[in-house]
Amino acid sequence: MKKILLVIFVVGVSLTCFVYYTEIMASLAAFEKQSMEMPLFASFVLIGLKTISAILGFPGTPLTLLAGSLFGKFLGTVIALIGNTLGASLAFLLSRYVFRDYVEKNILPKYPKIKEYDKKLQRKGFSTVVALRLIPLFPFNALNFLFGVTSVPFKQYVIGSFIGMIPGTFIFVYFGESLRMLSPFNIVLAVLGIVVLTYLGRKYEKHFSS
Repeated sequence: MKKILLVIFVVGVSLTCFVYYTEIMASLAAFEKQSMEMPLFASFVLIGLKTISAILGFPGTPLTLLAGSLFGKFLGTVIALIGNTLGASLAFLLSRYVFRDYVEKNILPKYPKIKEYDKKLQRKGFSTVVALRLIPLFPFNALNFLFGVTSVPFKQYVIGSFIGMIPGTFIFVYFGESLRMLSPFNIVLAVLGIVVLTYLGRKYEKHFSS
C-alpha cells in the first residue's frame, strides 16, 4: 500500500508539474526577480521554507539547489544552513517534548541502528552528532526526530548539526549554482563532490559505529 501511494504521489506531482509547467516557471522567475530586488526578504522566505520542510519531513534538497541558484555558493550555503539548522532544532524539540511516544513507536523501529549510538551520544554527544551528520547513515529528516529520543543534550545537538551539515550543504548549493550557470565543469565537480562525500561516509561508517 505504501509503495502504491508513493507511486500515485510521484505520478501526481509529475503530472502537476507538466500541466502547470508554465505557471511554475513563471513563479520561479518572479521569485528570482524578487530575490534580486529584495534579497533579504527572499532569503527569509527560503529559510522559512527550509525550516518548514524539515519539520514536515519534506525533502529539502530542491530548496538547497534553489538557494545556490539564486544566491550563489557562499550566501546560498549560509541561507540553507540557517534553514536546515532551525528546522532540525524544531523537529528535535517536537520529538523530545511533544511527539516522543509517536517517534518511539513509529519512527524508531524503522531505524534500530540509532540505538547503537545512544551510549556514544551520552559520552561524546557533540562529536557523535557531527559524525552522523557527515555520514549519510540515516535520512536527514528522520535523523532530526531520532535525535530527539536519544540522550544527546540540545545544545550539543544544535552546534554539532550545524557543523556537520556544512560540507553536504555547500556541495548541493554549489550544484544549484552550477546548474544555473550551465557550466558542465562545475556540474561534474559538484556531482563528484556528492559521490566523494557519500563514499567517505560509507568508508568511515564502521569507525564511528564502533
